[in-house]
Amino acid sequence: MDENPKDLRRTLLKNRNVEDADSFFQPHLYRLTPVNKLFPSLDKAIERIKRAIKEKDLIFIYGDFDVDGITGTAILWETIDFLGGRVLPFIPHREKEGYGIHSDAIEHIAKQGAKVIVSVDCGITAVAEAEVAKRLGVDLIITDHHSLQTQIPKAYAVIHTDTLAGSGVAFMLAKALLEFFNKEADEQFFKNLELASIGTIADMVPLISDNRIIVANGLHSLNKSERLGLKALYNEAGLNKKIGTYEVGFIISPRLNAAGRMENALDSLRLLLTKNKDRASRIASQLSVTNKRRQEAMAESLGHARSSLKGNGGTKILIAHHESYLPGIIGLVAGRLVDEFYKPSIVISEIDPLSRGSARSIKGFNIAEAIGKQKDYLQSHGGHPMAAGFSIEKEKIPVFKEKILNYAEKTLSEKDFTPTLKIDARLDVDHLDEGALQVIKEFEPFGVGNREPTFVTSDFEVVSAKAVGNGGKHLRMVLRGRNYRLFNSIAFGLAGRPLKKGDLIDAVYNLKEDSWSGNGRIELRVKDLQFYN
Repeated sequence: MDENPKDLRRTLLKNRNVEDADSFFQPHLYRLTPVNKLFPSLDKAIERIKRAIKEKDLIFIYGDFDVDGITGTAILWETIDFLGGRVLPFIPHREKEGYGIHSDAIEHIAKQGAKVIVSVDCGITAVAEAEVAKRLGVDLIITDHHSLQTQIPKAYAVIHTDTLAGSGVAFMLAKALLEFFNKEADEQFFKNLELASIGTIADMVPLISDNRIIVANGLHSLNKSERLGLKALYNEAGLNKKIGTYEVGFIISPRLNAAGRMENALDSLRLLLTKNKDRASRIASQLSVTNKRRQEAMAESLGHARSSLKGNGGTKILIAHHESYLPGIIGLVAGRLVDEFYKPSIVISEIDPLSRGSARSIKGFNIAEAIGKQKDYLQSHGGHPMAAGFSIEKEKIPVFKEKILNYAEKTLSEKDFTPTLKIDARLDVDHLDEGALQVIKEFEPFGVGNREPTFVTSDFEVVSAKAVGNGGKHLRMVLRGRNYRLFNSIAFGLAGRPLKKGDLIDAVYNLKEDSWSGNGRIELRVKDLQFYN
């Protein structure tokens, strides 16, 4: 292709279906969708929270136990506290209570004197629970982004959109509250923004439109954050470079998620909210230890799941279930199974009184819909097209398994199981330069809905190749282009390819800056390769 950066920019915009380039490249905060256009019930929710603040009614923020829910809970707790309200958080225990709003919890909160409950990242399926709240004289305001069901809860107000993460919904509600109290320019807005960016990245919602604006600006706030808990987490994780989507998604979020997966998510919430430096350091250290335990438990369960699935290679959906699987790690195991086998995967923790299930999917198969079709066998369910969760009585697992296997057999075809790489452009080796790298940086932040640009270049000569990493799974290579330029390259998970010095290959890759060496050289992150004929 032409080396003119404008041509590369135009190609990448077209491939991402971006029509308004100005908005895309300038994701300014003033471009956020007006909150009242997002939520028809906004005025009612704002009026009730305002009245509760004025009359000192006790408000509970009822959040989910994942990063999206924790950050959203922190946003609304801090904002209402900042505005003078009496506010307390509530995060259900993953294993003891499970996902979503529970009637027992509402009764417990009501006994503590709560007049208002604001849910975060949950509640859109809480039809019966909304009636319990009404009967107890508690005004329930639901904020959620999960898929709508046939029946909408008759809550005091429902603040819902599927275009944002749960923390994004909480951020927009907090934004409206700050504006109502004429505090929209206060530092609290930017403190909310950094938390919303973490939740948005962690929940893997498309980084387009409002989500792109939240993350682009939130990352800027994260890099200069004065939040003691985040600074302690950065220090514990050894983060001493620029915070981007990778650092949030693979270093920060797993540590914040670890508490909810293995123990109690309140520890992560306390870390985000604490104003005590020593406490922040202590909790951050504890979360790192918990995260290590989570990694070990996940590896053990993944190994067991692989073994249990041997002989089931012909099924179109993978289902593993066992009493040893911890509820907090089944979603991770399901995700790894999808990565390894490229099939929709369901993993069930067989615990009493209710077993917990978590599912991950592949492109083109709506796993939440598939699970919802089997609702007669479930106690609860919900989620997104690519990820879902449910609860089920242990004795019903066999029939559920049979039904969903039949559904997948009718719905999926063999071509659905072939993963494809979307390549943006074929680049000549002469165009692998700083100009191309700068154009790519303009498209940051990358994530779902705005994938990192991928290119293909032919006729690389292998100068050297060696297996590296844990277990020698990755390939560290030096490649020479036809112009004799050398490129350091890393190919994750491709060490099984029989490369040797002198081989000619075509490479599919992301173009990166080699930030580790500090020399600003270009590096190729090879995603696939084939021998050149």
